[in-house]
Formats: sequence, C-alpha cells, structure tokens
Amino acid sequence: MHRTTAWFSVGVFVAFSSVFSASAADLRQPVYKAPSYLSPAPIYNWTGFYVGINGGYGWSKFSGDGTFGPGSATAKGFLGGGQLGYNYQIGHFVIGAEADAAWADVKYEEPLFAGTLTLKNDYFITAAARLGYAFDRYLVYGKVGGAWTRDKWDGNDGIGGTVTSTTNRTGWMLGAGVEYALWSNWSAKLEYNYLRFGGITPTFTTTGGLTVTGTGDLKLNTHIVKAGLNYRFSTF
Repeated sequence: MHRTTAWFSVGVFVAFSSVFSASAADLRQPVYKAPSYLSPAPIYNWTGFYVGINGGYGWSKFSGDGTFGPGSATAKGFLGGGQLGYNYQIGHFVIGAEADAAWADVKYEEPLFAGTLTLKNDYFITAAARLGYAFDRYLVYGKVGGAWTRDKWDGNDGIGGTVTSTTNRTGWMLGAGVEYALWSNWSAKLEYNYLRFGGITPTFTTTGGLTVTGTGDLKLNTHIVKAGLNYRFSTF
C-alpha cells in the first residue's frame, strides 16, 4: 500500500513537471530592440556664388559752401537694384566678396525763384569684401569696400532759365547685415550701408540768363537701409 502511494506521487510530480516545462517553453521570450537612431539635421553651408535683388531707402547729406540754398541739405528717397557675390565657409566663418548696383531717386528739392531746383543721387554702386559668422542658417556679416554715385542738379527759374550739372563721385563704404537661409538655395537679408564721399566742385551749365556765382567743396555722406533676396548656386 505504501509502495503504490509512493509510485503514484512520483508519477504526479513527473506529470506536473512535464506540463510546467511545456508551458514555460510556450511563453514568448523577451526580444531586445535597439534604440532608434535619429540622424542630426545637416548644418547649412553658405559656400557658393549667388545673385539677388534688393530695395530700400537712402538719406544723402550734402554739406559745404554750396551755391544754392543752405550749407547743408538732406536728400531722401527709394532705391532698388541687384547684387552678385561669392561666399566661402570655413567652420563658422564665412568670407567673400559682393558687388551691388542700384537705381536711386534720393533727392532734395527747394524753390528757385518761380521754379524748382532738384539735387539728387540717381545711382549707387558698391564693391566690398565680406566677413561673417554663421549660426547654421543665420549669417551675421560686415563689409567694407569702394562706393560710387552721381550728383545730378536740375533747376529752372519758372521764366525760361535752367541750370544743370552732373558729377560722378568715388568714395568708400562700410556695411553690416544679417542673412537667413529660407530654403536650400534661397536666402533673405537686411542690411545697412554707410557711404562716404569727399568734396567736389560741380560745374554748371545754364540757359535763359541764369548765372551761377561761387563754387563749393561739396561733401556727401549717405545712409542706406535695404532688404534683399539671394539665390545661391550649388557649389562647384
């Protein structure tokens, strides 16, 4: 009787162990999953040739012993044109060169007897070296170089007399700006330029009995604020 009970107990234990082992084998083993890899966003590169358009507003201050009006006068008005240049990026630094040309209507007007006398700058050209620092898609830069413009005098006295003069100027410029890369090849900029020109003595042509008495060492300082849009070509 005791032997039968012992064998029965051994049989139950073996059967229970087999069932447990089979159940454990059926359990899904844990699967290790590697963490997902996120590639970092590429850093924007400013290297390449570019062309663009710009527009803005300018203030030209003429000062000296002028023939007409006060010793100084400020011309104001809009301008617009285009630029072309090249950037080369080394780490965060961006070096390059840029040429800019703009038509301008920066003018000053005052009465001349029964007529009007107008003095204006009708174009601005600059050629400058640029040095900037890139914060990925933001570029902060300064520029320095040469500047060119033209003074145009155009007056009439209202009774048939006229006075005209055209004089080209050469000077230097300083500038600073910030540019932001909108897409892979397009960027927008906001820029300030200071242009300085030395003194000149304009030569006048008159008709209708008008005469110009005296000459002056007329100096010119111009401030320009403008916005622009550039397209950068792929690096060669």
